[in-house]
Amino acid sequence: ALRDLTVKVTRPNGDTREYTKKAGDLVAFIFGSFYVGTWKFDSDEEAIKITWTGTDWERLDVKKKDVMRSIHPSRWGITGRQLNELADKVVKKFTGARANPNVYHVVDEIIKPACLARHVSYAILLNPGGKECCTFVSHAWFESFLKFVEDIRLYYADFETRVFWICFAANPQTWPDDRLQMLLGYTATQSPFAIAMEKCKSMLVVRNTTRNMYSRLWCVTELAVVEAYAKKPVHVIGAMPPHAAESRSNIGRGADCSGPEKDMLLSTIAHAEAHAEMDIEELVAKVISAKSGSVLRPRSTCLCICQ
Repeated sequence: ALRDLTVKVTRPNGDTREYTKKAGDLVAFIFGSFYVGTWKFDSDEEAIKITWTGTDWERLDVKKKDVMRSIHPSRWGITGRQLNELADKVVKKFTGARANPNVYHVVDEIIKPACLARHVSYAILLNPGGKECCTFVSHAWFESFLKFVEDIRLYYADFETRVFWICFAANPQTWPDDRLQMLLGYTATQSPFAIAMEKCKSMLVVRNTTRNMYSRLWCVTELAVVEAYAKKPVHVIGAMPPHAAESRSNIGRGADCSGPEKDMLLSTIAHAEAHAEMDIEELVAKVISAKSGSVLRPRSTCLCICQ
């Protein structure tokens, strides 16, 4: 006779809970000798395939729900209050000679360990159902993390409740490169950052004095996409390194990209230039030289500065 089915679900922290389905309730859901069920444990889900051997149940496989793919990229947001809380963790963890770390250090030592067990991004770890983003943030990881947060906090009166799309929090940093590439897509205009940018009300460019952010090809691509396709206002804050306005080497189309996506990003920039009849080098120069607090409004040809 068909027996009751009990499934044990264990969380990454070791907490365990058992769920039981009565044999009588299972009959209508058995396909051949198989039963496929989904059990929820807090925000986690397990899809479980089990076969009836004739005398007992035998578990065949377990598949974790792909949480990141189930939430629209425009909802991979983090609030200003949550950014502040992350900054507090940074202050406590990085002391002495390690004080004032850049974003790379924060990702490696705080964000990745926090997200590893759940296989999600930091934003989704904090907000399991996601939060609709208002502001897309463009920045470079070699900046001071604490200065980055401070610049944003001082710019927005509603900082604590405003929801930001920020790559280090939005994207799952613990995923292997091949899986992350599949999530990010094979064309920049179809990637989560472009999809989120389309939904956000504006872009915020956070410059830094450590290094010209437009020596990073991803930042150049984000600027091209917001002008050519998303057509959202661009708020510019922070300061550039000394003499950044005069330097034209290794920025714009010549910016650095060490990953395999370089050709894809350059192709995206070229298509954006043709689509919007713009010159990305001129656009980059305009953002570099803009005063902090400037708002660049999209036009049919190129962004214009309103100060």
